[in-house]
Amino acid sequence: IEVGQPEEKPLLKACSKADAVVLYVFSSSGDVWWKNMQNKLIKPTALAVWRIPSEVSKELAGLAERSMQLQATIQDGALTLSSSHGSTLIEPQRWK
Repeated sequence: IEVGQPEEKPLLKACSKADAVVLYVFSSSGDVWWKNMQNKLIKPTALAVWRIPSEVSKELAGLAERSMQLQATIQDGALTLSSSHGSTLIEPQRWK
């Protein structure tokens, strides 16, 4: 698990060791990061990159509690996470 905006080397290393590597980009600066990284990450076929809109990540933070239970529903490529505090619809965009 890598947190933040990983550099090229750790991602390529992970892709060489794993059957699949999935990266979820969720920060507001993710678009800028991806512009700088996308040409460097063309080769690894094990890598999938998904974009979660930053406003959705803020909604997810509102569901977070110290002790929580989430219900997950997946339908038509979208994920809905629900708790006693509400629900959030996540429709990720595939970048790679």
